[in-house]
Amino acid sequence: MAAVAAALGIALAASQRTSRSADQVAALQTACAGEDPPACAELARRYRAGDGVARDLVKAVRAARDGCEAGEPALCVEAGRAILRGEGLKPDPELARRLFGDACTHRTRAGCLDLALMLQNGDGVAKDPAHATSLFDLACQGGEAAACSLYGDARYMGSGAPKDARAAEAAYRRACELELYSGCTKLGDLFRMRHEAARAAAQYRKACAADEKDACTALALEKGCSSREACLDFADLCSDHLSGYDVLSEASLARAPCEIACAGGIGEACDNLADMYQDGYGVPYDLVQAAELRRRACQLGDRDACDVRE
Repeated sequence: MAAVAAALGIALAASQRTSRSADQVAALQTACAGEDPPACAELARRYRAGDGVARDLVKAVRAARDGCEAGEPALCVEAGRAILRGEGLKPDPELARRLFGDACTHRTRAGCLDLALMLQNGDGVAKDPAHATSLFDLACQGGEAAACSLYGDARYMGSGAPKDARAAEAAYRRACELELYSGCTKLGDLFRMRHEAARAAAQYRKACAADEKDACTALALEKGCSSREACLDFADLCSDHLSGYDVLSEASLARAPCEIACAGGIGEACDNLADMYQDGYGVPYDLVQAAELRRRACQLGDRDACDVRE
């Protein structure tokens, strides 16, 4: 009998919780319809998480859009991201672009950053490097650390704005100050390009202390690698410089870690170095050296290098 009573009590409590949740959702729906942005934000969260209501991504986006239209630009960003990803509905890049633009206009810098990324990558819209770069600058001024780093990249590479190493330096410094430590690494890279070793090392130490692996590896360039794990770190640094992943996109900085890793038996690094010599990218154009490096990479088991040789 006691067990039955306990079960009934549990069932009753669950029923009461469900009833309360339904009442709360109904109240949020009414408030959101009355242009109450916080209510729309909470309603969107509940629909997205299935909290007290059946999970419904379409309704989550609708609630976020309602909050956006009621004057909360952060909800414009939330809705734009969901719409761009196609959460619960077909992706609509043009609508996402408008929502990000609305947020940016109302000084929500995350909206400027998201719009800039769309324009930089041509994500469902026409590429517009100049507009993207200006938006990165705007978002950086508003304290978006990632935007500062991306603005620095654009000014260093001359993408969407004239090349300007000093403007890049200021942007990376700002990213570093905002605790995006890859910005500190990039600042160190700029100093290394200028042969300012002490200033470079100071930035690398700051980034390394924040667990930026490439910065730690850069500090070890003079020592080389004595273990396979350390040599793999140099190979990663080489690849990252070639791709611009969390370090300066600079082939001349890729050369040293590539050479260290290749000498340490990492085939991928030898293959990357071969590509550089073949294209004259960061090193002198030298097809003989490229072929020799390709042969070594293949011997070390790099399948891509073997495929090229075949």
